[in-house]
Amino acid sequence: MLLLFLSISLLLTYEYDVCTQRLVQASGGSVKEEEIEDIRGYHALLTDLVDYVCSFISIHVAAAYLSSFLTLCFCLYVIINDVPLLQNIVTAMFVVYYSTLNLITLTYLGIRLHEAAHRPLNSLHDLAGRKMPDRVIGLVTLFANKLSQRKIGISALGLMPITKDTVLTIIGTLLTYVFIVIQFKPELTASLRQNGNNTSG
Repeated sequence: MLLLFLSISLLLTYEYDVCTQRLVQASGGSVKEEEIEDIRGYHALLTDLVDYVCSFISIHVAAAYLSSFLTLCFCLYVIINDVPLLQNIVTAMFVVYYSTLNLITLTYLGIRLHEAAHRPLNSLHDLAGRKMPDRVIGLVTLFANKLSQRKIGISALGLMPITKDTVLTIIGTLLTYVFIVIQFKPELTASLRQNGNNTSG
C-alpha cells in the first residue's frame, strides 16, 4: 500500500509541478487567455484525478495512520513502563522506528502533493498585479480563488487532509500521550501515594 501511495503521490506531484512551470512560462511574456484557460483546465483535471485516487486510497491512508500511531503509542508505553529487559526494549525500539518511518513517509508525501497543488497561487498572485485584458484578469482571479479555497491532496477518510498542520498535530498528540504515561507510571503513582500517606500520618 505504501509503495502505491508513494508512486501515485510522486506522479501527481510531478504533474502539478509541470502545471506550475507552464504557468510561470506563460506569465513571462504577454499572457494569453487560451494559455491560462488551458493551464486552469489541466490543473482542474489533475485535481479531479487526486479526488478520484483519494476515494480509493483514503481508507488505506487512514488505516496506516491509525495502525502506526497506535503501535507507536503502545511501544512508547512499553518502553516507559515495562521491566527493562533488553529484548523487550530492542523489539519496542525497532517497532517505534518502523512506525515512525511509516508516519513520516505518509505525511511527507501528502505534504509534497498538497504544496505542489497550491504552488501556482504564487504565480497567479504575481499575474494579478499586471496589466492584462479584463477577460484574462477574470480567469486568473477565478483560478486563484478556486485554489485558495480548496484543500487539494490526500486525506484520511476525508477527515484529515495531509498538510503541514498534520505534523504539528501528530507531534502534539504523541508528546501529550508520553507526558500522561509518565505521569501515571505505576512506580511514580505508588511513591506519590506513599508520600501522601506519610505526610498525613
